[in-house]
Amino acid sequence: MKSPKNVLLIIRRSLGDVLAISPVIDILSRRFSKVSIDLLINEDTMAAAKLLNGTNNIIPFDNNLLTRSTMGSIAMQIRLIRKIFRQYDLAISFTSNERSNIFAYLAGRISVGTRELSFSKNWWHRLLLDVGYYNNRKRHILENNVEALRQLNINIDRIVLSAHYSDKTKQKVQQMLKDLGIDRFIIFHPTGKFLCRLYPGKPRNILLQLLDSLDIPIIVTGGKSTIDQQVAAEMPTLKNVYSMIGKISLEECAALTDMSMAFVGVDTFNCHLAAAFNKPIFVLFGPNIPETWSPWSNALQRAGQRATPVQTYGDITLFQSSLECVPCGHSARCGGQDRLSPCMADIDPHIVFNEVKNWLSKALSESMEDAKKTILPT
Repeated sequence: MKSPKNVLLIIRRSLGDVLAISPVIDILSRRFSKVSIDLLINEDTMAAAKLLNGTNNIIPFDNNLLTRSTMGSIAMQIRLIRKIFRQYDLAISFTSNERSNIFAYLAGRISVGTRELSFSKNWWHRLLLDVGYYNNRKRHILENNVEALRQLNINIDRIVLSAHYSDKTKQKVQQMLKDLGIDRFIIFHPTGKFLCRLYPGKPRNILLQLLDSLDIPIIVTGGKSTIDQQVAAEMPTLKNVYSMIGKISLEECAALTDMSMAFVGVDTFNCHLAAAFNKPIFVLFGPNIPETWSPWSNALQRAGQRATPVQTYGDITLFQSSLECVPCGHSARCGGQDRLSPCMADIDPHIVFNEVKNWLSKALSESMEDAKKTILPT
């Protein structure tokens, strides 16, 4: 395609889904050096959108107005349409809902959108959009996202998940660590947006106690949700464990993740943030499908494969229950997303700890060897 001057990327889903379009931004920026890229996102994912490098404007969509106020919703959408109408050479929707695809059609001189496999659900998309592509559930979310570019004959030479933060935030987090007397540390993130991703209290606290025995600072991260606050209240008092739950912003958490030695935690946004900074990752995976949602390895250019109790690829180790129903992809059989998942409780904290312990021993040994090489003989 001809070099577009401006592009609108529409991703109206969760924090992790917003981060997952960073490879698309990277590819477009390298292929078209002068392109200006705007984002249309849900307002509650603004913090994640600000972590993406290479964007121009971020346009928020207030999802709450859709259910709270009919007149307010109509007015908001009219203002949005006026703002984006035919303002872009290219508009791409990464969600298959009708509203996002309509926005792509209205905004772009060339429009691209996600299609459902069922023809009856998207026949009209084919009439409106110039290009359509399917989300393959057996393919990773990043590979699905760049498929939109393949349909435009844009070469995909690499898929790189990335994030960035400001120098001001970097300095603030560095000072925070200095005040605590912390140099090297590991992040532990035990919660997700939904209860189905929470590592339950008993195995969680066992794992924390085991990590504490490594005699290296363990910084526990989390937000301000009810689930996060419950975890904070249940945390044991341990010598090397520091709780940052509800105390830092998402951007500060990004900086903290980048400065860490490794990430230990559940399958949620923070896990993928660690992957964006190429950190060693030890992730506790519940009902989600690894082929689609596991952390992406920039070095290996791939993610996890089929569900198995323990799998390692590059610097990423993924733990998952051996229950026959795993992975179900959030099936209603266990009560849906807002219920504790038996498959999370089934992950043995001792197995997780042993993998972390072996990695840390090797990492510290290599660090000492590197230090010896830098010392000149007297």
